[in-house]
Amino acid sequence: MTPPVLKPTLVGDPPALAALVERLDGERLLALDTESNSFHAYKERVCVIQLSVPGADWIVDPLATDLGGLGRVLCDGRETVLHGADYDVRCLKRDFGWSLPNLFDTMVAARRLGVVGLGLSALVEARFGVRLSKAHQRSDWGRRPLTADQLAYAALDTHFLLRLRESLLADLEVKGMVPAAREEFARIAGARPHERVFDPEGWRRLKGARELGSEERAILRALWIAREQRAEALGRPPFKVLGEHQMIEIAKRKPDGTEALARITGVTPAVIRNFGEDALRAVRGDAA
Repeated sequence: MTPPVLKPTLVGDPPALAALVERLDGERLLALDTESNSFHAYKERVCVIQLSVPGADWIVDPLATDLGGLGRVLCDGRETVLHGADYDVRCLKRDFGWSLPNLFDTMVAARRLGVVGLGLSALVEARFGVRLSKAHQRSDWGRRPLTADQLAYAALDTHFLLRLRESLLADLEVKGMVPAAREEFARIAGARPHERVFDPEGWRRLKGARELGSEERAILRALWIAREQRAEALGRPPFKVLGEHQMIEIAKRKPDGTEALARITGVTPAVIRNFGEDALRAVRGDAA
């Protein structure tokens, strides 16, 4: 069965946020998800917050409005239902200082039950016969305006979560697994954000690095550091500046100019434009 076409309410200004907070105040259970821009930015941030209760779905735009009292609602101890909550918990703490003291993680519940296929789409299809789209998994959620397709896709990530919780909780109760599951939920709720720390020796973990000679390893290290610096300057993830396979190939082939650099598969005109000179300096040994 195809999923319903949802038209969630977009919350992007103070009046809309105030109305949402008022609406949520009386709800005992909330479904929650987030979308970040980790595939498109050097420093990721939460760009979308999805919320659902029975009969209503919202997309909150934290880039457009101060979130005000929403944190109070989410952190006051009512149960919040997420799928694969660890990442969302860390992101919400990092960006907003929010903690979710009473959460239910549908992925953890399914894993404890021995379910095969732990993805949200697989679980929703198995339990409710609805197949969710994965079309916007790697969307640039930091780009505005959000499209109607993005809004509908994002809303589906929470639309079924409360029903899924009910179904999984019933199974946990039958098997006497609720206390252990709650303990795991509590551990996830206590997760701390991961600080992004650049490791200048991280190049050693790249596939193929161990097979390089000393000169090639020196080039690879210079490329690794230069790529990080360029990524930060551009505000892009390092892998979008230059791929790891291309770094290894540059170290091996030691291109002596732009034309030779461009002959390496995967070194696109955009790579040449954004990183070509840095790469050639690394080959020459001029890079830091």
